[in-house]
Amino acid sequence: MPKKPTSAPGATPATSDTARSLYAVAVITALIGVLVGTAATVAWVERTGARSSASQPAPQWVTPSEVRATTRDGTIVKARVALDAVNASNRSAVERRMQQVGLVLELSIGSHSRHELVAPDGISQLAADMLQRLNDYLVAQGADPLRSVAIQDLWYTTR
Repeated sequence: MPKKPTSAPGATPATSDTARSLYAVAVITALIGVLVGTAATVAWVERTGARSSASQPAPQWVTPSEVRATTRDGTIVKARVALDAVNASNRSAVERRMQQVGLVLELSIGSHSRHELVAPDGISQLAADMLQRLNDYLVAQGADPLRSVAIQDLWYTTR
């Protein structure tokens, strides 16, 4: 019975072992290169992210109690919103006027219809309207305007 060759034809066992070793070293080097590249990329992203977030102050969220209102077409709406004040003093100014802020939010909801609220951009339009009305009120009261209004939840029922 003939013997099976253990290496490629014309290659000696020493060159076959050397080729395997070089292949293993190349694979390990490539893996290390990928890991180092990934680590460098993550470090760069974290560094640039830290610079961009440092340029903008952290949000000063104010959360009024649940707002209940009736839209102009009779839809009963309940909403939870969060207001982003510019700084701590603005947050205090908004908190001192929380009853009036709630009324302004009710007026904003009341100026819309159910069809406007359920439209594809309805929530964003309502948030923009709330922001505009609140900022008009706050500036008239001598307070700084809000940065944004986030609608957390919105429920509605029809009569």
